[in-house]
Amino acid sequence: MIPQKPATDSCRLHSVQFYNLLPRAIVCTAMNRQTNRLALARDDGTIEIWNMVHARFMEKTIPGGAGVSIEGLAWAENDRLFSVSLAGTLVEWDLRPGSQPRVKQSILVTGNAAWCIDVSRDGRRLAVGTEGGYINLYNLENDEVSYERILDKQDGRVVCCRFDPSGDFLVTGSADAVRVWDVRNGHAVHKMTTGRTDHRVATLVWDVWVTKDFTIISVDSRGRLMFCDGHLGTVLESMPVSKGDLLCIAMEEDERTLYVAGIESNISTFRRTQGNQGGRRNQFIRTAVRRPHTHDIRTMVTFGRNSLVSGGVDGMLVVTSFPPFQTDKYLPLLPSPSTVVAADSRLVLLKYVNYLEVWTLAKRIADVDGLDCAGAGRKVMQIRSKDDEHIISASISPNGRWLLYSTESTIRLLRSSCENEKLQLKRVRLTVPGQLTASCYRADFTHDSMILFLYHGNGAINVYAACCIASPGRVENVEEETRFEHQHTIDGSRWLSDQVHLSAVSQCNRYLVCADLASSIVVFERTVPPAIQLISGKWKRSISLPRYMHPPTAIAIQPGKTRLAVAFADHKLFLYDFEEFQFIFSIYLTLREPDCGFPNHPISGIVFDPRHEASMLLKNNSEILALRFGVDAQQCEEVSLECSAPQKVRKTSGDKDDNGMTNGNTDQQEVTPESKANQQTKYTLKLVRKNNHLVGIEWLGESELVAIEANGLSMVEHLPGAFRKKFYGKA
Repeated sequence: MIPQKPATDSCRLHSVQFYNLLPRAIVCTAMNRQTNRLALARDDGTIEIWNMVHARFMEKTIPGGAGVSIEGLAWAENDRLFSVSLAGTLVEWDLRPGSQPRVKQSILVTGNAAWCIDVSRDGRRLAVGTEGGYINLYNLENDEVSYERILDKQDGRVVCCRFDPSGDFLVTGSADAVRVWDVRNGHAVHKMTTGRTDHRVATLVWDVWVTKDFTIISVDSRGRLMFCDGHLGTVLESMPVSKGDLLCIAMEEDERTLYVAGIESNISTFRRTQGNQGGRRNQFIRTAVRRPHTHDIRTMVTFGRNSLVSGGVDGMLVVTSFPPFQTDKYLPLLPSPSTVVAADSRLVLLKYVNYLEVWTLAKRIADVDGLDCAGAGRKVMQIRSKDDEHIISASISPNGRWLLYSTESTIRLLRSSCENEKLQLKRVRLTVPGQLTASCYRADFTHDSMILFLYHGNGAINVYAACCIASPGRVENVEEETRFEHQHTIDGSRWLSDQVHLSAVSQCNRYLVCADLASSIVVFERTVPPAIQLISGKWKRSISLPRYMHPPTAIAIQPGKTRLAVAFADHKLFLYDFEEFQFIFSIYLTLREPDCGFPNHPISGIVFDPRHEASMLLKNNSEILALRFGVDAQQCEEVSLECSAPQKVRKTSGDKDDNGMTNGNTDQQEVTPESKANQQTKYTLKLVRKNNHLVGIEWLGESELVAIEANGLSMVEHLPGAFRKKFYGKA
């Protein structure tokens, strides 16, 4: 029991630290330099699309599955994304705005398992290297994928491939050799051997790069970096870089900086020298070594100005830049929302890759101002998906009686009941209109647990309402006979041009707000008042907010009011009253570590403080920030000034007597447009709490805050052993 009563601005904190996510290694990455979007694949077959403009965040995900292994990704013109897998398939993904990512076409390649893929810089050709030594060449013109030819078969697996800048030559890496191919006739032009450290063990060339002057750079399992002349087919230089395998290469667009990394978890930076250095022009010299990861680094890609994205076995997406040196780490979290708090029943839903968990929170004590922690942190149910399919979305009703999750093939709605102190689950059939897919990528319950919203890939939002179908003779079993019936479908594609990735339901259950990746924000309103007809109320568009140039990253509706708070990727934050059609508050947040916030991390969550009208809490991946705006911010600033300088007396605008003293009365200042504009931009921001792996926050009542963290120990203890190097003079 916690009997202490909180102060005015303090609250009781439920620190949920039993969210045991497992690490999911990053296998490969690809950067779309036209739109600054990053595609990455994890070891469970999941493909994630990240927006790398301003604060980086995950836009979309393509769920994987058991036995799915993505080995290569590549972008082509017009935002075309391709992937290859060990199943021997070349897949083009449909990423059209307004729909869920899906397979556009799948092609079986010659040579069994596919290990590598690359697209020429002019976007005309695509090459796939396979286990059987075949290199499949495809033509990408006219927005199609057409078979062109198969290059001459080589001995052994094609581990990596890269086009030269012209697109007429292809460089491949395999066991003991680097080959140059002329894709116009399908024959090998040059073969450069790597040599072996042990004559019984083959040297694997893990990655290759081709510069504009046709210099071929390769890294191999010996830990050596090799430079070759692509015109002559000769080795120019071979230098040792690591004691273990070097797995990946990345180079800046100006080709002056080269990055190599491998199982040592170090990233070595090489700079190109100018002029003659030791008899050679344009020699690369190692200048720096950074260590942003704890385990093997499998993939790297550059973007922007001096920015490097890396990923590996530890599952962290790391963005480093120099100068100045800066490191930003992004956790291997699941797509939001991955946690849901059922406020009325004091339960929390935790979503994993293929199963769900429901845990209890500490209960309030009626007679004592405190919390009973005896039953807190107890897992009451665990639900695993059928055939271990990846769970796309999940939600739980505020009263804790309804739980819904969706996979790619089905939507399951479960009703929980307690009999003889045992929790039982029963599946309730949910009808989906025939023209829609039998899956949803997002789901929301209203605060009274009576209405359910399902979001589908074509922009449709299905509205379900709780109905009782009990017969008159079975009135006592009303709860058991309650189910959700389909009411109508909202055609969101009329106002939302892209996929809805943020949604919020008002506490009065009257408004629904949806935001998409194209910065469209739409407010839907139930036209029939709840007191007249609760079930069959129609949801229609009320207002569309002004469109901003960057996508939103978090939204929230203020309880008891018609105010909507929206945070964007460039850290713009505004509060808009959609009944009065005016902005209450609008600013650009200044986030500078270590004072407050991280400039390259998005605001991923907003909750309003129920005790203060002009106060809200913001969250990113590791911090909870308190924001006060308007009059409250000005009062907080004045109080802080008084505390810092107590000898100074704040002047009032009251009338003065003959001795120059005020009479104790203050005049109410006239509200001018200038003062109103000042209140719209006035704010104070302070750090409330630091968390290592913060996932979500939510209020319980008026004095309790739930903060859900991912267990950092579970992300580390399931990792394989890291590379260990023997140092001289140490055991």
